[in-house]
Amino acid sequence: MKRRQTALLVGLILLAAGVSLALAGSSQGGATDDIWEDTSGPSRRPRWHRWFSDEMIERIMKGIRQRDPEKAKELAELRKKDFEQFKSELGRHGRKEIEQISRERFEAWRRRRQAEFIAWLETNYPEQEKELAKLKEKDPQLYVKSYENLEGKYGRIFDADNANPELGAVLKEDLLLKERRDELIRRFRHERSGAKRQAIGSELQEVVARRYDLIVRRKEIAYEELQKKLEDIQKQIKGSKNEIVRWQDAETRLENIRRRVEALTEGKMRFKWD
Repeated sequence: MKRRQTALLVGLILLAAGVSLALAGSSQGGATDDIWEDTSGPSRRPRWHRWFSDEMIERIMKGIRQRDPEKAKELAELRKKDFEQFKSELGRHGRKEIEQISRERFEAWRRRRQAEFIAWLETNYPEQEKELAKLKEKDPQLYVKSYENLEGKYGRIFDADNANPELGAVLKEDLLLKERRDELIRRFRHERSGAKRQAIGSELQEVVARRYDLIVRRKEIAYEELQKKLEDIQKQIKGSKNEIVRWQDAETRLENIRRRVEALTEGKMRFKWD
């Protein structure tokens, strides 16, 4: 239970931070042809970007209007004039709503993960899932405790299975081997017959050898994933270099400066009839 409460607290903190960043963050976006946009941050399109929506803004504004109507009016005007500054102010004055949204999102994620994990258990470890299901109505407190134990035992395999089925298969087999290893060790320590101890020792050696191979394969999979990430980074580096070369072109430089000046002064030099 203590571990579950800690996980919940961490999740709430991360989600709250994410929503706050969504409201107060800079205008980092995807690849752009606009040199004047600041894309120097760690990510051009943060994951929390998808949280930012008109519905979310309106919910936060509704709470602010109830607490401070005048501040809500100021924010509404700021939204029309400077949307980036508006997001920053909204994140500061809408902390209460942001935290509530964070809690709701975390709870929705927790329920979704629990449902997916139980469905996965039913497919991969049906006996354990059946035993867990029996407790749901019979003893809710024991059900929660049993679920946490199963999540602690199989959670890593569940995550690996979803991300990389081969890694999931490796971890499943390794778990079986560890259980078999422990059983053999217990038998070996209590066995008095020399012949039987030798047979148990031989099987234990086979189990340990197979586990060794699985551990090596697991490290290979990790290496392959790192290699893929490195390739992606190299592609980004190449793209960044090409972008710099493009912006360093003299004609491109002058054209961008000209367009920027026009954008900054647009409308200010027009003739006014009234």
